[in-house]
Amino acid sequence: MSYVAFPHTNTCISLFKGVQIARGDLSLTITGGEEVKNEVCVEITGKYTQPFFVSYQGSFEEIAIIFKPLGASYFLQNDLITYAPSFSQALAVPHWHLHTERLFKETTLSKRIERLETFLLENLQKKEDALVKKAVYLLEDVEKDYTIQEVADQCAVSHKTLQRVFKRWLTCSPSAYKRISKFRHTLSKEGLQKEIKKLTEVAYESNYYDQSYFTRDFKKLTGISPKAFFKRVSKLEENEIIWEIR
Repeated sequence: MSYVAFPHTNTCISLFKGVQIARGDLSLTITGGEEVKNEVCVEITGKYTQPFFVSYQGSFEEIAIIFKPLGASYFLQNDLITYAPSFSQALAVPHWHLHTERLFKETTLSKRIERLETFLLENLQKKEDALVKKAVYLLEDVEKDYTIQEVADQCAVSHKTLQRVFKRWLTCSPSAYKRISKFRHTLSKEGLQKEIKKLTEVAYESNYYDQSYFTRDFKKLTGISPKAFFKRVSKLEENEIIWEIR
């Protein structure tokens, strides 16, 4: 199976057994094989503002954890940018690797869930997050559509400080985060219903200035026009997962 993954504000950590992973220019090839059937690896996504292509080949095991925008940071010792500067990479943290080995030795789903929850609770950390939480909340407010400077002012920090904090916590700039967040809001508004709304209406509901601006921004994030996108993608998990099967 192959699919196209579109920009998201969330972070994914995937635990694999029995695969080799090859990374290209915005592409990920995950291949299972007899020669690696006992090997495990851990992959983490960073932020990306273009779609990337994922190809699954062969048989293997995978457990994916989808963290909300700030979530992954609470289970990692350092800033997220330390581990995920690119769209996808190996999570080079020894105790995550050791945990993955132990996890896949469990033979039942209930035992795996129990072990995973225990591991996450053991690694849960408190962090000084008030500034970035407030900034994320403001940037996700599509109705008010705050500028980056307005967000910085409301958080009582300089534009430069806000940029630095976002890079550390979310691996992207505030403006990139805002674009991705608005894109995801557009998808939730559209809903891929049988009675698809006019694209102009979707654009205005997500507070784009006009349809042409909406179309340009949409093409940057998906590589195709909104009309073509809504015809080709599928939604799963209560509209939280958006992808295009190839």
